[in-house]
Parts: sequence; C-alpha cells; structure tokens
Amino acid sequence: MRRQLMTLALLTLAPLLFGFDPFQSSNTNVEEGNAKLGAGKYKEALEYYDSAAKELPEEAGVQYNRGVALHRLGKFDKAREALSRATAASDRALKGKGFYNLGNTLFELKKYKAAADAFKTSLRLRSDHVPSKWNLELALRRIQEEEKKKKDQDKKNKDQKDNKKDKNKDKNKQQDKKDQKDKQGQDKDKDKDKQEQQDKQKEQDQQKKKQERSDKDK
Repeated sequence: MRRQLMTLALLTLAPLLFGFDPFQSSNTNVEEGNAKLGAGKYKEALEYYDSAAKELPEEAGVQYNRGVALHRLGKFDKAREALSRATAASDRALKGKGFYNLGNTLFELKKYKAAADAFKTSLRLRSDHVPSKWNLELALRRIQEEEKKKKDQDKKNKDQKDNKKDKNKDKNKQQDKKDQKDKQGQDKDKDKDKQEQQDKQKEQDQQKKKQERSDKDK
C-alpha cells in the first residue's frame, strides 16, 4: 500500500509546503499577507509581502513568502528570484523549505536538472523530508525522458541524413548511368558519321577511277 502511494505521488509534484507554512513575523504587512495567503487571495497577499520587503529588505523569510504568492499566481520566473534569495536564510529550516520550493518552481519552468539540484540540497538540510525525495525522483525521471527524447531525435536526424545521402548516391548513380548511356550514344553516332564519311569517300574514289578509265579509253 505504501509503495502504491509513493508511486502515485511521483506522478505529480507533491503539494507546495510553503502555501501552508509561511514565514511568521510580527510585521503587520507579513501578518496581513499570511492571512490573505491562507484565504487564497494570492494577489493581495503579494501586495502585502512587497510592502514588507521594503520594510525588511534583508529578511529572507519575506522573500520566501513572496515566492509563495508569486508561485501561486503562476509567475514562476519572479518566484524563482524570490526563492533564490530566500535560500540565503541563516535558519536551517527556512533554508530547507526555500530550496524545496525553489525546486518546485524550477520544475514548473521545465528546468529539471536545476530542480533536482535544489531538491538534493533540501534533502541535505532535511534528510527525512519525504516530499523532497518524491520530487527529486520525479525530476530525475523527467531528465531521463528528455535525454531519451533527445537521443531519439538525434537518431532520427541521423537516419534522415543517411537516407538523404543514400538517395543522393542513388541519384548520382542513375545520373552516371545516363551520362554513360548518352556518351555511348554519342560515340555510336560519331562512329556512324565516320563510317558514312568513309563510304562516301570510297564511293567518290570509285567514281573518280571510273572517270579516269573512261577518259583513258577515249
């Protein structure tokens, strides 16, 4: 049963943990943003987090929460920037969550190798974090799929190139045969013309001799 559940989990990304576990602070904007985030109002939450970021520019936790809202809004490039800054957190737990969710964001951007690296770092910080293990496995599978796809495409391109070469080779052979046949025809025509000239010359010579004999008889 447990194996079946893990296999099912590998089919899709595990739930984003930061959506349910944002950075906590006594800062009013952070508190308001967390409340909006919990209510599913991600755009409003982001506005509060942006205000908090101006007040606490060095706080990695605020960047973490910004990454939450941005990811939820589907703004993955900006989410990656925010979460990358969040991974600079001195708090080990926050740092681990930052790398995990950075991996999820990179996965959405189809940057599977970078996502796998982020999940690996998350596991180094939290070795018992099962979602990181699941998502790492999923990212590695996607990498294998892409490599296989590229390999298959390279083989297809090579086969097409080889087929084109073979076709050109056959075409060249056919052209060579045609050229040879044409040359043989031309040589035959030349031989025919030569023979006709020889026959004509022979006939002329015979007529000349005949004329000479006739003149002599006179």
